[in-house]
Amino acid sequence: MKHSTLQKVMLLTVALVASLALSAQAGRPTLSSAQQTHGSGTGGGHLSPSAKISGNAHLPLSTYVVDDGTAEDAVGLTLGGDIISLNGFTVIPGAETINSVSIAWGTPVFPDPSLNGLPYTIAVWSDPNGDGNPNDAVLLTTAAGVVASQGTDTFITTTITPTTITTAKFFVGFLITHSAGQFPAAFDETAPVFSNRSYVAGGASGDINNLNNNEIPVAAIESFGLVGNWLIQATSGDQGTPTPTPTPTPPANARWYNGDFNDVNGLANERDSSLGSGQYASTYDDFNVSDGAGWDVTSVFSNNLSSIGTIVGATWEIRQGISEGNGGTLVASGTTLTPTVTATGRSGFGFIEYMVEVTGLNVHLASGAYFLNVTPTGDLTGRSFVSTTSGANCVGTPCGNNLNAFFDSNFFGFVFSDTANLGQPYDFSMGVNGSVSGGGGEITLSASARGQGGKRRVTLSWTPADGGDINILRDGVVIHTTADDGRAQDRFGAGPREVHVYQVCETDTGTCSNEVKVKVPGQ
Repeated sequence: MKHSTLQKVMLLTVALVASLALSAQAGRPTLSSAQQTHGSGTGGGHLSPSAKISGNAHLPLSTYVVDDGTAEDAVGLTLGGDIISLNGFTVIPGAETINSVSIAWGTPVFPDPSLNGLPYTIAVWSDPNGDGNPNDAVLLTTAAGVVASQGTDTFITTTITPTTITTAKFFVGFLITHSAGQFPAAFDETAPVFSNRSYVAGGASGDINNLNNNEIPVAAIESFGLVGNWLIQATSGDQGTPTPTPTPTPPANARWYNGDFNDVNGLANERDSSLGSGQYASTYDDFNVSDGAGWDVTSVFSNNLSSIGTIVGATWEIRQGISEGNGGTLVASGTTLTPTVTATGRSGFGFIEYMVEVTGLNVHLASGAYFLNVTPTGDLTGRSFVSTTSGANCVGTPCGNNLNAFFDSNFFGFVFSDTANLGQPYDFSMGVNGSVSGGGGEITLSASARGQGGKRRVTLSWTPADGGDINILRDGVVIHTTADDGRAQDRFGAGPREVHVYQVCETDTGTCSNEVKVKVPGQ
């Protein structure tokens, strides 16, 4: 069953008891989970169209985490013994010194009070060759702890001797001795899950100094048929390299922009991600072409919270008349292998936000109502979710405020369904760039160039000039923001003859002038 949100999904029904054998040889240890032993209705990891992860939406940069703060399952050795669980992390610049480790125990789905009071050993290892595989891990430090608050998703934090990591990657985990029928290792199974990040080892007597010297040599948890991540986190006393200050993202020539990410959620917007080859999920939101002459669209974009390794392409569609279960009329569409991918400076729920833009378009849209989708294409890793918005820094209409979006996915089994049906009655961050057909909007721009005495300048004038601020663009790049008073100059020093294209765009409405080509004389 594929669930429609990343909010936690409780297990409600019972299945057959089962366990996963690690070897066909008699007497070798086996690994079991609480779900397999006690039963569940839906089994392992649940992929979700929603980007919101309960519990860890606003962790500081210095926290190392791959889980979402809740355990749908818990794991132990079938016959008991020493289980060693560990997560791998990439060092955050500026947060190389680990001061504490936090671990949750058991699962709320199958509480087991007998876990409380069990002693355990925390361990931190380096990764000498930096490949993210702990088969060569070197033990750096240990600390003692005692299980408490099992089955509540409560993290027990233990302060350790400050340990500075000098390798690019490292591992944090624990060894705990438990009895048959106990499942101490809390396990997160809801998407997004990260493969080759959670590992397990152990046996009758566990060895944390040499993880390969165990009856169960260290291996990725996926190799045992379990998909998810341990609830093991580490924290540095440093705050890491700060995230750049976000800036408003609408380009100067935006005709419509639904607004910046509001830190509320995101909805699946991805193709060929970890969902699989040929699998897609696409989110559409509506916009209005309000100018009677229509728009000439030059690019379209969406802002996506993404963990995809490399965004290798993008698909886009503009439609009209979408309704429940009906994709309406396809007006224009396309695919590119060279999208422009730009970090916006924003992030949320453990994902970095990227603007994914398809450029080089030449699409005319008549006045009317439309829907847009721009879906990133991935490299079969990670997930992507289009950011929700409340309309901050919006341009045009609607302004991130009408809750009229639709979701279409072969993976999740939705055919142009209102996003409210997925528990996502939101608007989504995306936009359209271009100009008003027939010469560019309500602003008329003229320009002249002059050179004398080694000094050159381009004089721009426009009407109407109705106050506020206006962006001056040279060759499509904002070079200056000035008062909207109808006049500006672009000054050059001595140099050869040049040709430039100028345009002005209001900062508040996004309305742009026509483009003017200017020949600047050489001096």
